[in-house]
Amino acid sequence: MRRQSGFTLLEMLVVLSLLGMLLGLIGTFLLSATASQAKSQRFSARLDEIRAAQQYLRMGIAQALPVAAGSPAAGQPVRFIGEAEHMVFFAPLPDALGGGLYQQQVSHSEHRLLVRFALLDGQALAPVGEFQPLLGDVEQVSFSYRGLSPLAQDSGWLTAWPWPQRLPRQVRIQARLGGPVAWVTEEVNLHLDLASEPDAG
Repeated sequence: MRRQSGFTLLEMLVVLSLLGMLLGLIGTFLLSATASQAKSQRFSARLDEIRAAQQYLRMGIAQALPVAAGSPAAGQPVRFIGEAEHMVFFAPLPDALGGGLYQQQVSHSEHRLLVRFALLDGQALAPVGEFQPLLGDVEQVSFSYRGLSPLAQDSGWLTAWPWPQRLPRQVRIQARLGGPVAWVTEEVNLHLDLASEPDAG
């Protein structure tokens, strides 16, 4: 009597076991690929956020003008306020953002880099909304300043700018961020050369 060809139960179990292992490996690979893609997208989005914040700061600080407005204390015109985590300056906004000359305040608070605008209308300031987030997940920010003293001497890098009636020549921006993307230290040169500016005190 001839034996009927076919698979034994043991052979079927072996095949099913191998097939299950193969499907498991494929599933693991797909999950890993999806997680890697999501991580890459988050990294790319975060990098874009940081670049946008740095570009805004570079453009705004570089175009700072020796303008004074509002009600300065003791009759002295305040053109630039520079502290370790807070900075105030006057600069135009690009036409794409509405144009015009604005007082711009940049501050670090509650793990965020914030910005607030006030439109310069003659000598008056018209605040435009509240502080808006420029960048989130910011653990630490450090602004430092370099320029000429009223005696025309190089100030070196200072953590606070002591002459609010004068503009610095350079602003350094350092930050420590949460997440995998690091902040690259920025040193921004102001376009306006104040080397020959009369002593404002």
